[in-house]
Amino acid sequence: MYKVIIVDDENSVRERILNLMAKLNDSFEVVGAYENGYDALENGIQLNPDLIVTDIKMPYIDGIELIKRAKLELPMVQSIIISGFDRFEYAKQAISLGVIGYITKPITFNELKETIEKAKKELDSKLLVNNNTEELKSNAENAIKLIRDNDLSRLVTLKGASSTMKDKLINDGINLDYKYTMLGIFDYDEEIDNVTYEKVELVSFYLEKYVIDELKDSTFKYEIFMNNSNYNIFLLSNEPFVKEDIQSKFSRVIIKIKKVINVSLSIGFSNVSGGINTDTSFRKLHRHASRVLEYRTVVGSNIVLFYDDVDKEQAMIGKIDENDFKSISYEVLYGRINTAKEKIHIILGNITLESFKSIYYFILNNLIDCLLKSCVNLQVLFSEYMSNIEMMQNIMNLKTIESLIKFFDNLVDEIDEVNKVFRQHGVENSFLRIKIFIENNYTNSLLSLEDVANELGYSVSYISAILKKNNTSFTKYLTEVRMEKAKILLANPENKLLTIANQVGYEDAYYFSHCFKKYTGISPLEYRKNEKIKIN
Repeated sequence: MYKVIIVDDENSVRERILNLMAKLNDSFEVVGAYENGYDALENGIQLNPDLIVTDIKMPYIDGIELIKRAKLELPMVQSIIISGFDRFEYAKQAISLGVIGYITKPITFNELKETIEKAKKELDSKLLVNNNTEELKSNAENAIKLIRDNDLSRLVTLKGASSTMKDKLINDGINLDYKYTMLGIFDYDEEIDNVTYEKVELVSFYLEKYVIDELKDSTFKYEIFMNNSNYNIFLLSNEPFVKEDIQSKFSRVIIKIKKVINVSLSIGFSNVSGGINTDTSFRKLHRHASRVLEYRTVVGSNIVLFYDDVDKEQAMIGKIDENDFKSISYEVLYGRINTAKEKIHIILGNITLESFKSIYYFILNNLIDCLLKSCVNLQVLFSEYMSNIEMMQNIMNLKTIESLIKFFDNLVDEIDEVNKVFRQHGVENSFLRIKIFIENNYTNSLLSLEDVANELGYSVSYISAILKKNNTSFTKYLTEVRMEKAKILLANPENKLLTIANQVGYEDAYYFSHCFKKYTGISPLEYRKNEKIKIN
């Protein structure tokens, strides 16, 4: 069922739309109704609606601005405009925003029904799932696709491509000779073992389909390929990448997967590097894209993350081991502690066999080494837990498989705690920078989420995720800062309401009063009166 919010400053119109919606098919559920764009943006967007039905001319934030801002956080949201103004300029703006329908008041049942049915078809067409697994199997990768996947999977293990490798890529129809290169890795937000085979098949088929749909009109090229159990994608361009464009497109891809298959994916992007004919280390790109996915444990899932977002906090100082133990390092880095422990238990069970007697301590040393390389801050681990030498001395004294398992389980837990604290510190620094920027610029009435992103160099999705992690949003926190500043100004009876409104970033005193009352429960004048009584 699709979720809908209704936004109109006329109560009678909101009630009529609610009544008409109740008579339509049961594919839509109205989850919120608001009297202006400000309230819808602050409260309705958090409900993750699929469809916004909104008036254009409303106090504070109009319908056009509401749709623009909503699409920053909900790139898949659709919209219908209902207005008493049949003007060309409004219709033109609506078309530019991809609005499904434009209905003039008074609203008729048939016109609303026709537009809602159009909205359903549009949503269905974007999110349609074919649950016939047999049909998906018939569209499985052919031999050429497998060869290309093998080529690209091999490439991301290399520091650079040899002339032989370059020739092979060209012969197999793969062109990576572009000025700018970026690697992305799609990864399941839950253990792959917990995802049913049928859903894995559906993700495999529809992920490529959705990527093709989103990137068909892009200025950059791409190569998508299966690498182990994850899809990887090279983005290729001769012009600099626009990060917000990439974020928007891939957000829609993973949101579609989540909505239609109920499987949560995230994608981590590496830093931008040169093309195949430069000294680019493809192995390093893959490592960076993998590492950025670690931050899901801090900022949440079903998200697009960029290496240069987290790299600003110097959070990625750990290295992923690339020997036979790399899968364990991956699991610990991703915070999949139980899976890491299970793999360690298997290794420990094997090396207690007689055939491993001669290399027993060698393997244990390698196991410790791979775990240490999954720790993002060894200095903290060594000072608060034990040093590398102490670890080796400990395992030399352990004689049973049970004691070894306990030792390594404890070591994994200690490393996980260090990693969590270090990542959290990086995210806290990001949150602090975001808060400071808003607090220093709240007087700007036009301050937007894009302004914060452009100034700090973060992506919009990363900022939204950080704010959401801290139980707030851009609009909510900006309002909080402005209202707390307004309280201070209201304490001075010589400050006029219009002056206070302007000083905290509101050009319209009525808009300011509305926001203040929503925030405090009373009007600015009532607040000033109450404060005066307290003083007396």
